[in-house]
Amino acid sequence: MHTIPRIGLSKLSALRGREMLFHVLWGLTRWLTVAFALLAFCTFIDWRVDKSRETPFTLRTILTLIEVVVLGATGWFWLVCPWLKGPSIIRLAKRVEEGIPEFGHRLVTSIQFSRKEGTGGMSPELIEAVARESEELSSKHTFGRFADFRRLKWAAGLVGVPMLLASGMILSYGPGLLKILLQRQMLSSTEIPRFNQLENNTPVLWPAGDEVTVEYIVTGRVNEEAAGTIRIKPEGLPTDEYPLAFARRLDEDHTIFAARIPHSSINFTHRAWVGDGRTKKASDVKFEPRPVVTRTDAWVRLPKFLGNRPDGKPYESYQSQGEITGLANSAARVRIAVQKPISEAKLTLIARTRDGTGEYHRMTVLMFPGNEEVLPTGETEYPANAEFDLTPDLIAYHIDVKDVNGFANSTPPRRGIQIAPDEPPVVRLLSERYSEPGIKPSEEDIIEGLPIPLGGQIPVAYSCRSPQGVKEAWLRFRINERGIWGKLPLIERDADAKSGPFDPTHGTFVNAQYGQQVGFHAVTSPDRETVPDYLTGGGRFDFQTAELTKLTEEGKLAKLEIGDRVEYYVEVLDRNPTLGRPPGKSEARIKEILSASDVLLRLDQTRQAESKIRDLEKKQRELFGKRPE
Repeated sequence: MHTIPRIGLSKLSALRGREMLFHVLWGLTRWLTVAFALLAFCTFIDWRVDKSRETPFTLRTILTLIEVVVLGATGWFWLVCPWLKGPSIIRLAKRVEEGIPEFGHRLVTSIQFSRKEGTGGMSPELIEAVARESEELSSKHTFGRFADFRRLKWAAGLVGVPMLLASGMILSYGPGLLKILLQRQMLSSTEIPRFNQLENNTPVLWPAGDEVTVEYIVTGRVNEEAAGTIRIKPEGLPTDEYPLAFARRLDEDHTIFAARIPHSSINFTHRAWVGDGRTKKASDVKFEPRPVVTRTDAWVRLPKFLGNRPDGKPYESYQSQGEITGLANSAARVRIAVQKPISEAKLTLIARTRDGTGEYHRMTVLMFPGNEEVLPTGETEYPANAEFDLTPDLIAYHIDVKDVNGFANSTPPRRGIQIAPDEPPVVRLLSERYSEPGIKPSEEDIIEGLPIPLGGQIPVAYSCRSPQGVKEAWLRFRINERGIWGKLPLIERDADAKSGPFDPTHGTFVNAQYGQQVGFHAVTSPDRETVPDYLTGGGRFDFQTAELTKLTEEGKLAKLEIGDRVEYYVEVLDRNPTLGRPPGKSEARIKEILSASDVLLRLDQTRQAESKIRDLEKKQRELFGKRPE
């Protein structure tokens, strides 16, 4: 049985423990250095990336995995392995023998023999003797001084590095921020706090083609001279940057910073940076076309005294392109069409002030949107209607519309309003026709300016028209220039199946008998769906002069005499019921009273002159009508 060198092994085990401690301390300082350096690096990346944008969770995960892998590997090789394995006892014994030459090889040999590693041909007695000598020498000496203190020195020299790194992170980030950054390294969702917070204050929808003002509310005090940055990313285009400048202050801790983005119709996203703050995610700006009035139609509603259409609706006159011309105190109707749904439509009337200063005032009329309509082209339009009264001071109107987003049309259409002059009816005396009894008058029977025999009759034919209709007529006459004007009402005569339609060129009915009297006739409309009745009229009658009297210079009434002159014209009143309206007047004609023989002589001379004129016209036509051979 071999003697076990217990004292030597015990002291070598103590030496081995000290060696292991030195290994662990050296490994721990290296591990802490790597750990703090890695934490500083990863937290800096997280903090720096977060300054410009939200740190992607993928990046945070990669940083955490790097920390786990690196610290785990270094911890295994620098801490766990040295602690589990430790230095070899034989190697330590050799170091002791080198330090204490007195041992010779007795310490290593005794340990090897105690482990039954072979006797090397030595006798048991010699082995026992070596073991006893090794124990005696081991009891005399201390092995601790043979420990390798280099790792302890290295550890002492390196221990300041992790402390410096830790202090640097605390000073750079502050305890609160450092705590949050470390939590984020463990994949916590905690956000990095900032002194300045940015909140988007820009509407998402903007009118297409407009300049966009992007605004951000900055929380936290910031210098008004400070400049931020806004990054614009249009769809399908490169990113642009614009300066974000102070716009206005809301209160001590809230400020508006804004940037103007040039006119565009391309949707874009935007992010901003001011102070140490930044937006966490991009915000959208989308463009929506403004509403456009694609068509403007207008109608003037004719006055009620002109009657209604067969369906009971009032008559309306279409106004081309929305330009309105109508009588005062009538009504107008405007219809517009817009290319998209609208939420509001207003028609603004522009009128001159009645004080004559030349200034204008405006009145707003709400328009009522109608149901969408599909055009034959497949396009859809959205109508709106408005009605208003035409007053004498109106000169124009324009239309403003807003869509469901509140966007207004950029160029409101403007149309003129012209108040038609309120004129009396137009009355025209027709040519005088003298035909044989029983024969219908023709163009050859026109004889102008023929005098009348004493006691004879004056053929009077006239036509009249008025946009306000014709209602009644009178013949106004007087004897000689100083006479008093008399008034003869013209009896209205209606058309019937026998008379036929009214002929305005002759002032009578087509089938009228010779000498038939038509004092006044208001013509009915040929198309009552679109045109009111009684806009035109006329008549033809024989004005009898046999019973006319004149006032002599002595103030007495007397019969007409040869040489007297009869002056006459026709008056027509329109259908406007307003009191005091002036009638329309024809031109005045004067008829001289002569003897019957003088009238016949004048008639014969007139006809001969007209015959010569007709013959001359015939010859001229024949002459100039020949073609050259």
